[in-house]
Amino acid sequence: METLKLKIEQYEGPLDLLLALISKHKINIFDIPIAEIAEQYMAYIDSMKELNMEVTSDFIAMAAELMLIKSKMLLPKQEGEEDPRQPLVDALLEHQRALQAAAFLKRQSELYYDRFTKEPDKIDGVYFRLHAVSLLQEAFLNMIERSAAKPPKSAEKLFTKIENERYYTVGEKVISVLRKLARKEKYLFEDVFEGVRSRSELIAVFLAVLETVSKGRVGVMREKDKLYLILIKNRKTETVHDQ
Repeated sequence: METLKLKIEQYEGPLDLLLALISKHKINIFDIPIAEIAEQYMAYIDSMKELNMEVTSDFIAMAAELMLIKSKMLLPKQEGEEDPRQPLVDALLEHQRALQAAAFLKRQSELYYDRFTKEPDKIDGVYFRLHAVSLLQEAFLNMIERSAAKPPKSAEKLFTKIENERYYTVGEKVISVLRKLARKEKYLFEDVFEGVRSRSELIAVFLAVLETVSKGRVGVMREKDKLYLILIKNRKTETVHDQ
C-alpha cells in the first residue's frame, strides 16, 4: 500500500478519514486489511501532530479501536465468533449512507432553492376531460361511415342534397337534444341522430351536441366501445369518464 502523502485533508471525523483511505486505495469495505488501514490512519494522525493540528478525542478513540481490532485479528478465530471488523464495517456503511443522503439533499437544495410550490386550484362546476370532443368526433365519423355503407332504403340516398331541403338551426337542435336526454339516465350517442333525414339536420344535431357538452349541460361517458350522453343535473359532479 502507498505511503500517506503529507498533503493533509480536513475530515469531520474518523469515519470520514477511514472512508477516504478505503476509497483512495480501492479497498473492499467488507474485507478491510486492518493492519494496513491502521498504519495509514496512524500516519495521518502523526502528520496532524507534526503540523500542530488539533487531534480530537474521536480520532484518538478510533486509533485505539483499530489497534484493538488488529490485535484480535492476530488471535486464532473461534468457531462461530463474529469477525472483529464487523462493527467497524457496519459503522462505515451507515456513515456512507448518511453522506450520500446529505449530498443528495444538498443538490436538491441548490436545485430548488428559492422555489415555492402552489396548491392546486379548485375547479368549480363540471370537469370535462380534454378527449371528450375527440371521442364525439370519432363516434360521429364512425356513424357516418356505417350509414354510408348501408344500401339506401329508397331511391333517395341518405344525406343527398335536394332542392327545397330544409335547414335547421343549432339552437332548435339543442332543445331537441336536451329533451331526448331528459327521457333516459344515459342516451346512446347514435340514438340522438335517430330520425335525421338530411345532411344539414345531421350537422345541426352534431353541433348541438358539441354545444351542450362545451356549456357543461351534457356529459360524455364511454363504456367499452359505446359512447353515451348524459344530461347533467348537478354540475358539481364529474360526468366525463372512461370505464
